[in-house]
Amino acid sequence: MARRTGDFEHYNSGRTGQRIRDPYIPLKGFPEPTICPVCGAVYHKKRWTFDEALLKEYKKNKDVQYHKCPADKKIEDRYAMGKVILTGSFVDDHFDELMNVIKGEEKRAKENNPLDRLILVEKRDGGIYAETTSDALAMRIGHHLKEAYKCNEEEFDFRLGDKFVEIKWNRES
Repeated sequence: MARRTGDFEHYNSGRTGQRIRDPYIPLKGFPEPTICPVCGAVYHKKRWTFDEALLKEYKKNKDVQYHKCPADKKIEDRYAMGKVILTGSFVDDHFDELMNVIKGEEKRAKENNPLDRLILVEKRDGGIYAETTSDALAMRIGHHLKEAYKCNEEEFDFRLGDKFVEIKWNRES
């Protein structure tokens, strides 16, 4: 049974008129043209994208700037905006399958938004522990697990006043 804890209201902050911002994204954005020297994402029309043609075009521009994208800065600082914790005997029995689900969700998410990435994913305390650069990726992983696998217990903990979610998923075989 899914259970939500914490204050969910802040996650849908549009109702209160206040928008919670990502502290790694500058208010004024980035200059254009900008390339992330780590992952090769380009900042174009006020958003980061993976676009090979645009990357080649930007590299020819003498005015191009190089700045780490927010995802690579978060990975470097290990600044997680989402955590996913999977526990239970089912995790041990289906470890590789669940790791593939997590990595597959990251791959699909970053096709739409290069800032949705895994910081780390590892076996920990007999389960799986993952940190993400965005709350959106953690939520995506949590919802996929909920739909694909029934679990004994699931929690979505939202931290008040911050764009952070911790998802705890437990299933016994």
